[in-house]
Parts: sequence; structure tokens; C-alpha cells
Amino acid sequence: MIILEQYGISLRRITEEDIELIRIKRNDPAIRKRMAYRKKISSSEQIAWFRSVNNKLNYYFLIFIGDESIGVINCKEVNVIDQVGEGGIFIWNEKYLRTPYPTFASLILLDFIFNELQIGNLSFARVLHSNEEAQRYNKMLGYVQLPKQGSVSNPWYVLSKETFNRKNKLLKKAAKSYSNSDGSLIVRGKPCSENLDELNTYLEENCSY
Repeated sequence: MIILEQYGISLRRITEEDIELIRIKRNDPAIRKRMAYRKKISSSEQIAWFRSVNNKLNYYFLIFIGDESIGVINCKEVNVIDQVGEGGIFIWNEKYLRTPYPTFASLILLDFIFNELQIGNLSFARVLHSNEEAQRYNKMLGYVQLPKQGSVSNPWYVLSKETFNRKNKLLKKAAKSYSNSDGSLIVRGKPCSENLDELNTYLEENCSY
């Protein structure tokens, strides 16, 4: 398990015990209408999905405020050779949807990948044309739409490490002020076979559980 704590929230890598909760929340009509895949997901499909992503190339985290889980954030299809990965987030707790907390979750995970682990230079994301709120969210973080995506219903966006570090200095400062913290990152976890070698090395050198 990996836990990242910063700005008054925590990200905990999901386990099989979490996937039924995630399935129920993901099947909510309010969530499905914001997704490219909108069919209801069965328990067996959810188990198959988890088994396909529970590996060193995919990292899905529950987002917690205190003991309350409010959504999921991920970095998947990690490629350490090309230094790229694909990000995504969904918030199921409506009272936190238009608060700074989803932004905090993205700042934590992107900062960890880009600047702590240093295993990425580009983060890709797909955002539905119909989801204007998600488009604004990603653009705020620095994502830009790739060329020739204007007529695509679920276009690709990209964020570079350089852009992230330049654009989000003020966001990080605001996150520290809002959370009334010094902004220090706390990482907990143990090396395991579902982690990249680079992550296991980081955990061995920097963390306790």
C-alpha cells in the first residue's frame, strides 16, 4: 500500500476491498454521464478490471478527507522509458466537487510523479467535449489539448513537467494557506511486486509504514 498525505488530504492506493465501493459510486448516473464509458459495471467486470490494473504500471488512489473517501485519482499506463503516463480523477461526493480538494489531489499526485519519483515528463488525459467543467479543471492545472483533436468527442490533453512546475507555484502556495499547513508531503508504504522499481527504491530510502 502507498499513502500520500499533503494539504490536509490523503491518497491511498486502492486494494481489492475498495473496489465494490468504487463500482457503486462509478455506476451513479451523475458520475456515468461525465464518463466516456457509460454502461453499468457489474461486480465481475469490476473484479476483472482490478486484476488488470493492480500492477506496477497503474496506480489508483482513493482520496480521503479525514476518514471520508470522496473520489478516485489515478496515474495509469506508466512508461518510464518514454517518461509518460495518463491521469484521471472523479469525485463522487458532491459537497467536495467544487472545492479546492480535487485540485489538491491532482497537485499531490502530479508533484509526486514529476518531482519526487522523477519518472515522468508528460501527463496525458482525456476529457469529453461535453464535460466543460473537467475541461476548465484540466486547463487550470496546465493541460493543453493536443493538435487535431477539435472534432474528437473525447480528445487528448497533455501536461508537461515544465509547465506543471511553472504554472502551479501559486496553486501550491494557495493549497498551503487553505489547508493551514506547511505543505510537507508525507509518504507511507512498503516495497512490493506491484510497484515500479523506482518507486520501491524511493520507499526503501525515504519511508516508514
